[in-house]
Amino acid sequence: MAIYSERDVELTFSGDLQLSANGDIKLGDSFETQKSAINWFLRTNKGENQPDVRLGCDVGLSIGKNMTNGNLNLLEDSVLQNLVRFVIARTDVRVDAVPLDCEEVGLFVNVGGKYLDDDGNVIEGAQEVLKYLFPYLEGEFTPIL
Repeated sequence: MAIYSERDVELTFSGDLQLSANGDIKLGDSFETQKSAINWFLRTNKGENQPDVRLGCDVGLSIGKNMTNGNLNLLEDSVLQNLVRFVIARTDVRVDAVPLDCEEVGLFVNVGGKYLDDDGNVIEGAQEVLKYLFPYLEGEFTPIL
């Protein structure tokens, strides 16, 4: 299990900057930063990001495909491989794609690990499931809140 210490600006789910009460840009803790990176990867297809076109999970490429076990497994594998390659250790993430109805899939990303808090203390076993609705036929990729 890795110890994550990266910190970045705090963003909303849609990628907007968060501001503090005095107007400064907020800095997210290491756990929030990791979740933001995962969220960005899930919402990005390879080739959409410059200058590094390797970044992204290619979730959008599954739109319009049949919802078979094989295609769901390919979706899970694509997300997992890309997150592990660029964002998080393999031991700290699990990805499940679950059919919710004939057109939508629930994409569940279980994020764990050890993270540094604002005081430099290690938060043991931080864990959260990031939940998304994914349209297999058409529509937008949205969070489940």
